[in-house]
Amino acid sequence: MKEPLHITDDLLISYLLQEVSDEQVRQVTEWRAMDTANERRFEQFRLIWDSSKNFKADPDIDAHASLQRVKQKATRQAKVVPLISQYPWLKIAAAILLFAGGCWLFLNKFVNPQVRFETQGIVKTDTLSDGSTVTMNKYALLNYPKKFSAQQRNVSLVKGEAFFTVTPNKAKPFIIAAGNTTIKVVGTSFNVKNNNGIIEVIVETGIVQVTNNRNRVMITLKPGEMALLNPTTGKFTQIKIPDNLYSYYRSKEFVAKNVPLAKLVQVLNDVYDSHISIDTEVASKHLTLTGVLRTSDPIDVILNVLCITLKLRVEKNHDQIILKKADDSYYR
Repeated sequence: MKEPLHITDDLLISYLLQEVSDEQVRQVTEWRAMDTANERRFEQFRLIWDSSKNFKADPDIDAHASLQRVKQKATRQAKVVPLISQYPWLKIAAAILLFAGGCWLFLNKFVNPQVRFETQGIVKTDTLSDGSTVTMNKYALLNYPKKFSAQQRNVSLVKGEAFFTVTPNKAKPFIIAAGNTTIKVVGTSFNVKNNNGIIEVIVETGIVQVTNNRNRVMITLKPGEMALLNPTTGKFTQIKIPDNLYSYYRSKEFVAKNVPLAKLVQVLNDVYDSHISIDTEVASKHLTLTGVLRTSDPIDVILNVLCITLKLRVEKNHDQIILKKADDSYYR
């Protein structure tokens, strides 16, 4: 049995300060997904952290830099002067925020609890309290409050893929946390995929802001554009949407327009939980397909269409399916 993760307050603070390793990011993300109570605790920390930015006695004071100087000084001297003693305003702010945080946790736990919206082997659609809708692909997890706050609409896509149609409200932005990425919109429709920290955003309507939380790089996406975040390099790739294949779980159709066979096979494996691969000789030809297939059709029907169209044949070995080149006489 897998040991439960133990996430300390210090680690959560370091996470919000963006002073964690990729492994620690993975641990916090996994811990948040394990239980709605964990997600509430994380949101409490985030709320306190965000609110603390409003408490400043002197505009020249950099609380983060001061904290780092105190930490460095502690390693050189036996006597440590707490940051809160140097800046009394922090003590007042901390007391207020601690009380507010406790009230927030109580209200969110008993009055406005978090909803854990998780899909297993089927696609599901839900309507949020503001009228926005979300369609979740298989094996996805979304956490959101039963009722949004007065300031903004926060949700967390812990894993998987979802399509959001957001009700317009300029005074109350809709914010999605996905891995190390923050996605901010006012009223739009877009697709988000969180695949083990690899974030993909595709915009159909409206304007979407996407921010990498690690380096604060932000890009703006317009309709027909997509962004892909590489968690290793922290860089965005921003391009035009190459095809509409991504919408298959909503439209119930595989809409292919010069789609590479390898990409279509990957989607088929996701949809049918199959194990299809492409023979080396076939892969070297970089075959593409144009057409429309129904997701309701059995996988054998889909494969038959592919084989006839691209002059391929199927070789099965237990649950493994290999697409190979067919002889000229194969379909005579």
